[in-house]
Amino acid sequence: MNPTISLSCLVVIIGSLLWTASADFDTDRQRVIEYFKNADPSSVSDSQVLFLVEFLSKHINDIELTTEQRARAEDIVKQYNEDKSKRLVEGAPAQGGWITKLVRLIIVQLGIELASEGVKKATKSKD
Repeated sequence: MNPTISLSCLVVIIGSLLWTASADFDTDRQRVIEYFKNADPSSVSDSQVLFLVEFLSKHINDIELTTEQRARAEDIVKQYNEDKSKRLVEGAPAQGGWITKLVRLIIVQLGIELASEGVKKATKSKD
């Protein structure tokens, strides 16, 4: 194949992958804001809590967080990943979960904080 055509194809593929990753972040970011913007902790569903944990797991380095928020987010993601690996029964997730009332409250509070701030993208240059 002509090297120019090969290089062009490679550029298109890389560009598509980068655009898709950015679109995923923006879509997920909007969902977090929608779920938690004016949320009452009792009105947030377990699926929304899990979505926030998975969002943090994927995008923790893409968003601005205070030191305290980052520590809480990393702890939540760590707990989730540890429990997720333990919950497999014959290769499938077991029923039930790791979300206790306290953990759920911590996650929902973090989600409300992030949504009220608009889940800002992290900036490359920090002062």
